[in-house]
Amino acid sequence: MGDLEGSIAWYRHMLGFELVRVVDIPEGTGRVALIRRGDFIVELFCVPGAKPLPDERRHPAADLLTHGIKHIAYAVSDIAALMDELKAGGVDVVWDVVVHDGDKCAFVRDNSGNLVEFVERR
Repeated sequence: MGDLEGSIAWYRHMLGFELVRVVDIPEGTGRVALIRRGDFIVELFCVPGAKPLPDERRHPAADLLTHGIKHIAYAVSDIAALMDELKAGGVDVVWDVVVHDGDKCAFVRDNSGNLVEFVERR
């Protein structure tokens, strides 16, 4: 995350996370923000000079061609209502609601281009 404060604000505004704390990474190599929604905690790292997210990691189909953890997926009860709310807030939509293997899903990008998925199970 190149803009830690911007990322904290994005997750707060778009997904309802709250800031737990910001701490320095040992040896002065950067900072990490811990944000929480319910029992779920996400760590947002900011390291000066880090490379931005490559373009191929910004779309679900292209991202599958790189090994590693792909993205966070949140289970939601009403994906259509959530997506309407996120779009009204100006979120960067990658895939609006589609049906995959019987479940509804959608993808957005956070302020740093990271993929975030929402799934409404049947």
